[in-house]
Amino acid sequence: MDTTLISQKTNELSDVDFVYSTTSDFSYINTLDDGCSAIVLEATVVYFEFKNIQSLLKTGKRLAARVYKIYQHALQDVCRNTGGYFNCYSPTSFLMIYPKEKYDISYVVDVAIKTADLISVGLRDCIEKHTHNNFSMGIDFGNVLGTKTCCENKYTQTVWFGHAIEKAAVISGLCQRPFFVGVSGTVFHHLNEDLLKTTKRILGIKKSVDIWTRVSYQLDNVKHHLYQTNFHRSFEGGEIEEK
Repeated sequence: MDTTLISQKTNELSDVDFVYSTTSDFSYINTLDDGCSAIVLEATVVYFEFKNIQSLLKTGKRLAARVYKIYQHALQDVCRNTGGYFNCYSPTSFLMIYPKEKYDISYVVDVAIKTADLISVGLRDCIEKHTHNNFSMGIDFGNVLGTKTCCENKYTQTVWFGHAIEKAAVISGLCQRPFFVGVSGTVFHHLNEDLLKTTKRILGIKKSVDIWTRVSYQLDNVKHHLYQTNFHRSFEGGEIEEK
């Protein structure tokens, strides 16, 4: 194999300035080449983790791929209908990204809670024909960078970088059943009032209660707090009262 062209390309990439544009328009990635160029945006990031892939792989690759595709198409449709950008991040996870200029943090958390209800309730029978429904979502806010990985394809072929993604992944990993959604402290402190409390019957009397449980954890040797919930709100019917 002649490695001349490989050496030439890598040398070009190592010497060129990395160019990026600040934008909230995902389709701008289509204008980039596959060199050192990217978009940067402030966004709320939802990291969706498919948690039981390893047990499925022991049963069979086709089964794991089938369940992966069920989650993929469900989340793609959610993003398509709620204005987010969808990304197949890894064989066990997906990203849903919402630019700050278009969507505030509360809107995205509301979408995530409704998505959790869709998958855990609306799609439960479909998924549990094949496996135990086991997933979680971690949410953080910050700057993310997206760069094109293939100049022949559309902007779905994008790799994303950013501390917000890493933090959302950590939060998702810490959320165990029955909690489906976890958010960072940054996200929690920007939530609207209607996403902080719900009504619950206690001894037959309706009372206002918090819907989030605080958990302490370490990240980069620094103590942080995440907030997790199993609160249900559907896309069709709004809030589902806890009893």
